[in-house]
Amino acid sequence: MQNSKQEAKAMNTITIPNRPFATEPITGFMLPDGIFEVALGKQFLNAQFTSVGSAAATSIRIYVEGVSHPSIAITPFTHFVSNLESNAVRVLSWDADFSSTPPGTHYVSFIAETSTGRKRIIKKIFVTRVQFNPASTTFTAETPEGVIEVKFQDLVVPKNQCCGGKRKSKVDSTETVQLLNSFGRLFNGHDSDFEFCPPGFLPLNLEAAVTPRAPFPGQYGDLPYQDPWWKVLLAIIAVILLIAAAIVEDTSGTGSITVTAGGSSGSGSGSGGCCGIGASGGGSSYVAAGLVAAAAAVATAAAASDVRDPVRRGQDNTVPSPGELTLSEGLKMSFVYPEPVALGKPFAAGLKWEYTRVTTGKTYTYSASDMNTNIHVLSNYKISAPEVVRGYRKEPFLIRSEFFDKEGKQLRGGELFVQCFLIGPNGEYRKIQMQDDGISPDEKPSDGTYTGIFFFANEEKPEGIWTYYVIAQDVNNAQPDMSPEEAAQIIGGLVVTHQLVITFDEDECPFVPDGHVNVIR
Repeated sequence: MQNSKQEAKAMNTITIPNRPFATEPITGFMLPDGIFEVALGKQFLNAQFTSVGSAAATSIRIYVEGVSHPSIAITPFTHFVSNLESNAVRVLSWDADFSSTPPGTHYVSFIAETSTGRKRIIKKIFVTRVQFNPASTTFTAETPEGVIEVKFQDLVVPKNQCCGGKRKSKVDSTETVQLLNSFGRLFNGHDSDFEFCPPGFLPLNLEAAVTPRAPFPGQYGDLPYQDPWWKVLLAIIAVILLIAAAIVEDTSGTGSITVTAGGSSGSGSGSGGCCGIGASGGGSSYVAAGLVAAAAAVATAAAASDVRDPVRRGQDNTVPSPGELTLSEGLKMSFVYPEPVALGKPFAAGLKWEYTRVTTGKTYTYSASDMNTNIHVLSNYKISAPEVVRGYRKEPFLIRSEFFDKEGKQLRGGELFVQCFLIGPNGEYRKIQMQDDGISPDEKPSDGTYTGIFFFANEEKPEGIWTYYVIAQDVNNAQPDMSPEEAAQIIGGLVVTHQLVITFDEDECPFVPDGHVNVIR
C-alpha cells in the first residue's frame, strides 16, 4: 500500500517543463527553436518529461492522447519508463506528420499513466509553412500574425564549387519547385551514396518583407506566435533552403535550388568566397548538411541579435502618426562576417540593415549597422568512448559526454538536447539519443553526464573504422509566465558543440569528428 501511495504521489509530479520540439528526419537535428515545419512533412515530436517530486516515478506509460488539429498525424506509440528519479529528465519521441497542418499554434495532449492513476499534460507547439515562389525567387514563411517573404540576393558560396556543372540562378522546373515546397516527402530514408552539395553556406544579402494579417494601429505589431522574433523565421528559411536544395538536387537530378540573383559572393568584407566542406558522402554528408544548416541558423541569430531583432528595433524608431495603420514592413539586410563562423564559439557577426514601415499615411525608414557575438556557446565539452569494440564479444559502444557553458558551469538534464551520430565505413548513418536521466546505461540523473549506447552486433557489416560526432543543441526554456517580449529573447535549437568552422581564407572548412572507434567483427 505504501508503494502505491508513493507511486500516485510521483504521478502528480510528472511535468513537461519546456515546449515540445521538432527534429527533422533528414539530418536528425532539432529545427531552430524546435518549430515544426510543414514542408518537411514527417518529423519527430520530442518532449522532455521530468519528475519533480521527492520520490521516484516508477512503471510509467507515456503516450500522446490527442492533438488540437486533426491534420497532425501522430503515430501511436507507448513509451514505458521503468524508474524516473526525482529531478530526472527523460526525452521521448514520436513519429509525426505535419504535411497538411495549417501554420499556427497547436496543442498536444500527453498522458503519463500507471496502474494507480493518470496525468494529462497539454503543451503548445508552433507550426510554420515555408514555400518557394519561382516567379519571384522568394521564400515565404506563414504564421498566424503575418507572412515574411525572403529573397536571397547573395549567399556565401565555396571558392571551389562542388558537384561539377554550372549552377542555375533560379528554379525553372515545375517538378523541382513542387519538391522544394514539400521536400520532406522526397526523403525515404538514408542513402549511403548521398553527396552533400549546397547552393551556399551563409546568408549574405537579402530582402525581407513582413505583411501582417491585418493592418495594425500604433507602433508595434504582434510577434509571431507571441513568442519568437521574426529572425527565427529567417533562420528556419535558411535551414530549409540548404537542406532542401541538397536533397532535391541529389534525388531529382534537375539541378540545384540556387536562389541567388548573381553578383559577387564572399564573407561580406570583400573576400571571394568561403571554404568547402570535405564530406565524404553517405552519413558524413548528412552530418555536414546538418552542421552547415546549423551554422546558417546561428549566424543569422547572432547577426540579427538574440536580444532584439531589426524588425522590433525598426518599430522602436519609426513612430506612426495618430490614426495611421501599418500596412507592411520591409528589411534590407547585408551580413558581415569579420571572422570565421565557428559553431559553439563566440564569433562576431555583423549586419547592415534598413527597415521600412509603410502606413496608410506615410513611409518611414530607419537604418543601422550592428556587430554582435554568437551567444550559443560552450567553454568546453568532454567525451568518453571506447576506441575498440569487439563485435564477437557483443561489446556495446558506450559513450558519455559532459558540457560546460561559457562560465564553466556544467549543464545538466533538460538544458541540452544531445545526440551522437555514428558514420560507418560504408556510408552508414546512425543516431543515438544521449540522456542524463539515471536510466541505464546512464548512471545518475541530472549529474551532467549524458550517456548513449549502441550495439554494432546488430549491424550487417559492422567491421571497420566508424567516426562519431556528439552534437548538443540548446533548448528553449521560456516559461509560460514570461511576457512575449521576454520569451522572445530565448532561442533554442542552435548547435553549441564545435564540429565545424566556416572560414574565408582556406579551401577546406575544418569539419572534424569527435572521435573514431574500430569495430572488430
